[in-house]
Amino acid sequence: MRPRDFIIVGAVVLIAGFAAADALRGRAGGPKTASPETTAVQTTPTRLPGPTPQPDAPEGWPVGTLEGSVVFTNASDCRVRVIGLSGGTERPVARFLGNCDLWVPPAGERIAYALGPPSGDGLTPFKLADLARPNADLGGFRALFGVVLWSPDGQRVAWCGRRRTGYDLAVGGPVRRLPTCPVAYTSDSKIAYAFGNKLLVEDATILRAGGGITYAHFGTDGSVAIVVDGKRLERYDGAGDLTASADIPEGRTPILSPRNCAALFKPFQGYGRIRFVELGCYHGRELRDLSGSDAAWSPDGTWVAVAEAESISFHPVAVSGQTITWPAGAADVAWRPR
Repeated sequence: MRPRDFIIVGAVVLIAGFAAADALRGRAGGPKTASPETTAVQTTPTRLPGPTPQPDAPEGWPVGTLEGSVVFTNASDCRVRVIGLSGGTERPVARFLGNCDLWVPPAGERIAYALGPPSGDGLTPFKLADLARPNADLGGFRALFGVVLWSPDGQRVAWCGRRRTGYDLAVGGPVRRLPTCPVAYTSDSKIAYAFGNKLLVEDATILRAGGGITYAHFGTDGSVAIVVDGKRLERYDGAGDLTASADIPEGRTPILSPRNCAALFKPFQGYGRIRFVELGCYHGRELRDLSGSDAAWSPDGTWVAVAEAESISFHPVAVSGQTITWPAGAADVAWRPR
């Protein structure tokens, strides 16, 4: 997730630049079941018990202040770990081990984690897993440039493969072939595509931008945020009206708040400054002094978790709040409502 942000944006620009007519001709034939070339890669799931989690909350942990759970990859060995935030205790999970890249849906117990770096053709091997059912074999696949998308309910996952072919999987079911690479799931789990300056949901154009769309995120309030030409972030409300626009660090993928009111930008690789950009509807303090390798918004947008080399820090959006830390170095981090 960290090193590939620049590659992702460049790749999506390239994808968006292909003729829309070609992609739309592919769509006319409708989704198809994936060919054998795109079935699960031959990987062996790791189902060994994980290391014994920390039994108690850190000293002074403010019980009940934070809600939900944080899923993260351990900085030292990349194994997946989970913290129950209300009590501050670590939850036991099986040993899921990859290369620290992690994709977690907004809800549910499923995750996707990378098994290794991209191959020469730009395809990253990744594995699907269910933290509540560690012995379930949900399959392993290969995503172009390491872009793995989850639906909001955690029931579907999408990615892009060779020759700009997209795939959509209802977890546990067959893989559905898409006409081209997906750019996002909508709030009701429909597939969105970017063709040049157009953002489409299935066959319908929902907005046009002033440049090539390289990223999209659908907010919990019906808003849509897009990256244009890899260097400008725009927010549209539920009616499709532009409400805010801001310059962003070129080539980086935004980490957007639930209502698309603000975005964070992590460093290309390793630990470093995390940039903050607001988009008009943000209310809170400016998060200007964040540093780490990754960040995640709380499901209600009132806190930000930052993956640091020796701890995970939780920063309140409210001006009066105090930062909370949990003693575990993290590489990638995600925040779930439960």
